[in-house]
Amino acid sequence: MSGVPVTWSSERARGWLRVPGPRDDKYRRGVLGMRTGSARYPGAAVLGVTAAWRTGVGLLRYAPPREERLPPHGLPSPAAAVLAARPETVIGAGTDGCAAWVIGSGTDPAERGEAERAALVELLGSGSPIVVDAGALDLVAPGAERGADAARDGSLGAGGALRGPAIVTPHAGEFARMWDTTFGSPLPEAWPGRDAPAAEPGSAREAEAETARAEAALRLAARIGATVLLKGSRTLLASPGGTLLACGPATPWLATAGTGDVLAGILGALLAAHADAVREDPELLAPIGATAALLHDAAARRASGCPEDGSAAEGTTAGRPVTALDVAEAIPHACAALAGTAETDPAARAAGKP
Repeated sequence: MSGVPVTWSSERARGWLRVPGPRDDKYRRGVLGMRTGSARYPGAAVLGVTAAWRTGVGLLRYAPPREERLPPHGLPSPAAAVLAARPETVIGAGTDGCAAWVIGSGTDPAERGEAERAALVELLGSGSPIVVDAGALDLVAPGAERGADAARDGSLGAGGALRGPAIVTPHAGEFARMWDTTFGSPLPEAWPGRDAPAAEPGSAREAEAETARAEAALRLAARIGATVLLKGSRTLLASPGGTLLACGPATPWLATAGTGDVLAGILGALLAAHADAVREDPELLAPIGATAALLHDAAARRASGCPEDGSAAEGTTAGRPVTALDVAEAIPHACAALAGTAETDPAARAAGKP
């Protein structure tokens, strides 16, 4: 496995934005299922659903989580919050007809009941392409004591089977927990710790840290049999087959609560649009994930007023504060700017594959 990633560019990403044609309908544009949010975090469901709609999904079905507690502080249920914010959304527990799924955003495994766990495991074993985020990541990482067997037979820590293409979206802390659960060993020595001083841009220390991130992402992807989207200022995509892509550095204004939920929604919409191709070749999850990360950053730059060419990504104060909802609402403009004169035929999209 090589630890040197291919930088994902706007030119490469452009072909993965599916521009609708006169023969398209809502089903052809992609049907996405989302099982996200919780009694404690209903807003996460709203952010992800909003982002998916803004990315151009044709139809979105929201499956409310099975919870054993009432929302605190008089908060609305996730389903009520989603319907109030996005009335286009179809609410219901049924899973039929969805080309792809997003699970886990805005959930806490410590508060997850057995009924909800069983429902998530069923989705993981359904064969549908799936984005696994936040509170569902623990269901994908096998226990260290059985990691080798899990790598061979595809079994999950949840006891189910990952039968379809999957992409996991951990931030650094979640990645560290997945690593510990899967391997039972420390991360590479050069791994950038959360409390460590930031390395100088372009320094040898920064290069060592990026190499450690890349090699760890590739190793985890190979072990769990799923593409890894390792979030950060520089986002990495690592596939089980050894594809390694990088995006960024992203605008620092993205470092705010809820933007991960927005990224999951963007990724889900793109996955639903390309679900058939991904079923045929799960390695396509890497360029699709990289395109989602690039679009996420482009929307944040537009919302914050940062230069869209990336010139103010590090070491400057250009731009202005934004919220996650600001980023979600800027996605259509970012899509239009990124799509440009995008080709829409499959051969042109395939040309973006590294």
